[in-house]
Amino acid sequence: MNLLPYPNYKYSGKPWAGDIPEHWELWRNGRLLSQRNQTGYGDLPILEVSLRTGVRVRDMDNMKRKQMMSDREKYKRAAKGDIAYNMMRMWQGAVGVASVDGLVSPAYVVARPFPEVDCRYYSYLFRTQAYMDEVDGYSRGIVKDRNRLYWPDFKSMPSVVPPYEEQRQIAKYLDAMG
Repeated sequence: MNLLPYPNYKYSGKPWAGDIPEHWELWRNGRLLSQRNQTGYGDLPILEVSLRTGVRVRDMDNMKRKQMMSDREKYKRAAKGDIAYNMMRMWQGAVGVASVDGLVSPAYVVARPFPEVDCRYYSYLFRTQAYMDEVDGYSRGIVKDRNRLYWPDFKSMPSVVPPYEEQRQIAKYLDAMG
C-alpha cells in the first residue's frame, strides 16, 4: 500500500503529538468517551485487559493461576465496542476494545465511545509509546509502578481526532498490518 502524506500540516500544540494534518483536531477524551460504571451483570463473561492483546475473554478453565471471583455483581460491565483500561497499567498499554459484552475488574475503567468515534482507532492511539508516555503526566501515585490513571484525569487528556471516516480507515489499515 502506497501511503501519501497529507498536503498540509499544523502543530498540534502538544509535543507528544507533534504536527498533525491540518484538518485534524485535538480534543479532550471527555469529548470522545463517557465513563460506563454499570454493575450487577454477574452472568456476563469475565474479560481481562492484557498488555499484548488488549481486551479479551478470560479463559476460566485453563488459567495457570486460579483466581476466585468473589462477587461478580461488583464487576463493571463493558459493552461490545467499549474501551477498557487498567488504571495501574495504562502507562504500559493495558487498554483495548471489548469485542463482546462482558465484565471487567472493579479496578478498571470502562469508557463508552460517543457517536463518530471509532473505538479501534483510539485503542491504537492509546497504545502508542508517545501516548503511554503522556499518561505519566496525568497519573497519580507515590511511585511510578503504583501510579493510577483515574477517569477524571483520563477524560482531561488530549487525543488526536481525525474525521470519523479517517479514524475507520486508519484502524482498518493497522488491523491489516497487525
